[in-house]
Amino acid sequence: MPRVLNIGSMNIDYVYAVPHFVQPGETLAATGRALHEGGKGLNQSVAMARAGLEVEHAGLLGIDGVFLKDFLADQGVKVDAVGVSDTFPSGHTIIQVSPDGENSILYFPGTNRMLAEARIDELLSGLSKGDFVVLQNEVNDVALWVEKALARDLRVVLNPAPYTAEIARLPLNRLHALIVNRTEGRGLLEDFTKSEAVDNGETILGALADRFIRDEPASGPVLILTEGSEGVSFKIPGEAPRHFPVFPVTAVDTTGAGDTFAGYAVKALIEGVEKGKEALLEGIARATLAAALSVTKHGAAASIPTADEVARERLARIERGEWPVQGFQG
Repeated sequence: MPRVLNIGSMNIDYVYAVPHFVQPGETLAATGRALHEGGKGLNQSVAMARAGLEVEHAGLLGIDGVFLKDFLADQGVKVDAVGVSDTFPSGHTIIQVSPDGENSILYFPGTNRMLAEARIDELLSGLSKGDFVVLQNEVNDVALWVEKALARDLRVVLNPAPYTAEIARLPLNRLHALIVNRTEGRGLLEDFTKSEAVDNGETILGALADRFIRDEPASGPVLILTEGSEGVSFKIPGEAPRHFPVFPVTAVDTTGAGDTFAGYAVKALIEGVEKGKEALLEGIARATLAAALSVTKHGAAASIPTADEVARERLARIERGEWPVQGFQG
């Protein structure tokens, strides 16, 4: 199985339950407070580990965040490439969670954007052609990581969250996979076209596919567009676009759902390389289910289900006729 290196953020999440999102000029009393391990990178590493992958995490913490490194190690993630600064504070977030489970997030990057450029070659040198590099956009030097990883014939999976205009200048057609939500996909299109993009998942996916994918011969990245309560749409080079609806659940906290999906999607992408298209489709369905299960619990990393939990729920959904992939064996 290919090795996986995730260059990702690690945050201390301060989570506040609120009756509604605070408005400009308003002082609002929270009804509850919790501290969780978080960060898109950390969440995705945990999701990959719980999905059954061996993953190594690379990043930088402050002394205040050493417990995050310990947490990753406890989840089975390799942490030799996680450094600790005695000068700067770790990244952290302040998260408001409303009664219906929606969230609003304020993010301070801290040490997440201070990983030394000199470490890029050092970390990538331990990988071999065909191994996977996973990146989000909460760390520094994303463009350099992408450039150097592609030069080594590594498979790059990019989840450009939060979206910034610099992403549009990357060689996105050379990625192995691009995972975006509707906001990120729309921002990407607007930076390409210099005009307002339609907020429609099918239109966004089609426009991104027209720009990055060639079907004959098949080339370009697997494009995956997550659409929250509307499910996930995706395009595999050489194949027609597909859509999987969301699995109905009772949501209590949507924090980390996208990261849960992304981590499980990496497992799907690896299985697609090793076993073919049907395994990729099955894996994306499992990623969609994992994300749905994650919103039934509070917290980000704490809410990510294990592969066994996903497998059990998958069987229940098959019995109810809710599984979108038919006849997969393996």
